[in-house]
Amino acid sequence: MSPTPSAPAPAVIPAKIDEQTRRRIAGQLGPSFRGDIIGPDHADYDAARRVWNAMIDRRPGLILRCTCTGDVVAAVGAARDNGLLPAVRGGAHSVAGKAMSDGGLTIDLSGMRTVQVDAERRLVHAGGGCLLGDVDAATVPHGLIVPAGIMSETGVPGLALGGGIGWFSRKHGLTCDQFVSLEVVLASGEVVQASATEHPDLFWALKGGGGNFGVVTRFTFGAQEFGPMMRVGVSLYEPGDAAAALREYAAIVPTLPRSVGWHAALKHDIPALPFVPPELVGRRLLMFISMWLDDADDPAGAELVDRLGAVGRPCLTASTVLPFGAVVQKLLDEEFPDGQRYYTKEAHVSELAGEAIDILVDFWKDMPMHGEVEILGLGGAIGDVPEDATAFSNRQYLLWLNFAMAWTDPACDSDYMQRTRDVVGDLGPWVGKGIYVNMLNFDEMDRVVEAFGGPEKYARLGRIKAIYDPGNLFRMNYNITPVAG
Repeated sequence: MSPTPSAPAPAVIPAKIDEQTRRRIAGQLGPSFRGDIIGPDHADYDAARRVWNAMIDRRPGLILRCTCTGDVVAAVGAARDNGLLPAVRGGAHSVAGKAMSDGGLTIDLSGMRTVQVDAERRLVHAGGGCLLGDVDAATVPHGLIVPAGIMSETGVPGLALGGGIGWFSRKHGLTCDQFVSLEVVLASGEVVQASATEHPDLFWALKGGGGNFGVVTRFTFGAQEFGPMMRVGVSLYEPGDAAAALREYAAIVPTLPRSVGWHAALKHDIPALPFVPPELVGRRLLMFISMWLDDADDPAGAELVDRLGAVGRPCLTASTVLPFGAVVQKLLDEEFPDGQRYYTKEAHVSELAGEAIDILVDFWKDMPMHGEVEILGLGGAIGDVPEDATAFSNRQYLLWLNFAMAWTDPACDSDYMQRTRDVVGDLGPWVGKGIYVNMLNFDEMDRVVEAFGGPEKYARLGRIKAIYDPGNLFRMNYNITPVAG
């Protein structure tokens, strides 16, 4: 059953919060608000407004750091009653900085990081501010995982509501495919449970529709049995051997069982990973990483990982067994820490043809910025879910490219961003339709409809939005406009 639609709210212009408004909101919240009210003069203000991408430097007029669902209800009410459009901060890893308002109100969920595991029913209940590392720490002792992401410091809400690509996607699908139910605070302040049987239209929309429909304060996931150990194989290649190795990679990926994930990364400089000897640290190398997604002791997994490591002419191969939650999920954390300037471009790939590989390798050999060009081998369980079964779109692609560029000097912004745009443009003949909504950058807001699957699916999302947020209170995101239905 859906809530009764309220009359659309009058048009709201993003407002700046002054000291008088801050005092008024603090008075409205009163002592029942258990979280923190953080204005520009608060000791935690600078830390609270900081996000992953240092290119984003916004100064919200007020941050409401919530600790429970009741706090979120109060914060949403404060936004609504004062004509403010709230940004919602989960893990703050949005490359476009959608987690933080500039001059207005930010609802911060970082005080809601409790995780509860029902091992018998294989259910995981995660607070709306959890990071992936919080979930891993709770599930590992039970031999369980929630398939989610590739970095422990990524926030659960942004990742999961936009779909959720991760190491286990080939075996178990997207993070949003693991949803059992979601607790959502709507624009009206009503708290609803969304599931396959309660508010099923909202449940459908939250599986890839992002933060458009309300604030999710609790996720209940179905967990999968795994670990805690994972078999991992790595091979490294000098620049002169990279193109040939990638050609073999492109030919082999379509033949692999879904029990293995195999990804490529053209790295500006190899970090000090557990399997990299000191003499190779800091070198520009191509890395293949294979992950056996079943029992780490399975001989079939060891054989396949070793075989993938022998592709091409590697300068190093290694196969080892590592704790997934404590090590594998944290491998990229130090490589992509908070505080660098990040610019990304993502593309679904129809075919990783030889000419496309040459373009990638030529770009990488001369790439002055740090970071890497990632080629993610997906497919498998992602494509088991029909296209119209969730809001998430474009499940059919086997390979995704992600240009994850990083630097520290603001003077480099214009040059480095244009270099990245240019190489993506050069790859146009091999790029498919669509874009991953979680990777939309600030200069791609014209692609929002495309990211949500095109006009027909976007219109369906707009009709659902009109039921749950008719006034478009939650629009400081990759926005879906409410459409009467």
